[in-house]
Amino acid sequence: MNILIIGGDARQIYCAGRLALEPRMSVRRAALGTDAFSGEIPQCDVLLLPYKPVQGETVVGSVDATGGEVYLSDALNCVRDGGAVFAGKMDDEAVNSLEARITAVHNWFSDEALTLANAKLTAEGASQIITKNAPGGVSGSKILILGKGRVAKACYELFGNMGAGVTIAARSKERPIKFITPEAIADADVIVNTIPARVFGEKELTHVRRGAFILELASAPYGIDFDKAREMGIPAILASGVPGKYTPEEAGRALAESVLRHLKEGDGA
Repeated sequence: MNILIIGGDARQIYCAGRLALEPRMSVRRAALGTDAFSGEIPQCDVLLLPYKPVQGETVVGSVDATGGEVYLSDALNCVRDGGAVFAGKMDDEAVNSLEARITAVHNWFSDEALTLANAKLTAEGASQIITKNAPGGVSGSKILILGKGRVAKACYELFGNMGAGVTIAARSKERPIKFITPEAIADADVIVNTIPARVFGEKELTHVRRGAFILELASAPYGIDFDKAREMGIPAILASGVPGKYTPEEAGRALAESVLRHLKEGDGA
């Protein structure tokens, strides 16, 4: 079985290494300028794209050896009939064009085990960022977490176990709009957002205490108004792809295990 990994971050290097240990699997990759191919993209039975949403005709990788870029359509065309694709959420048009000739299109974000693993790794990376930037580290800080998803819950559990005073602010049926109180904001040394929608604008920023900082863990369009925070002199850190940057080996192993689960269940190539 020929597996091709295109684009992404360091976690995909470790993912490739883990898959290469499997018998009858031949793994090639074009990531971070390592093992880059030249000329045409090789055909494969299984294609792995980055752990992020794929929208439209976008660049999914860069082949540094030749200076070329790999576009989504070219990457998908390299998959043999009956093969499988693993990627972040793709446009319906792209998925529909593939269904006629391949076995399966796997959405990374639909794999619950992988999602939970990445949530825990995101929390671990976030704790490192807080330790570096907060005078009291994690254990000596009051941390306000915005959101109630898997990442928020993982952060709440880890930070609490590390000794932090942790509060969660989340939308609910009882409080669908005003769920972040001025008092909670003013009491926090660190504010961690996990909501991928604008929930922390100028009004909320006026209550941030002097010396506090904001950590954005959500994906675009993000929950924090970074321009306004910068204008007001409030430190705000955008932390994208945390598992790939802080725990790439474990994140790569989680990706590989996701691939192996699907293939061994018989719904892959």
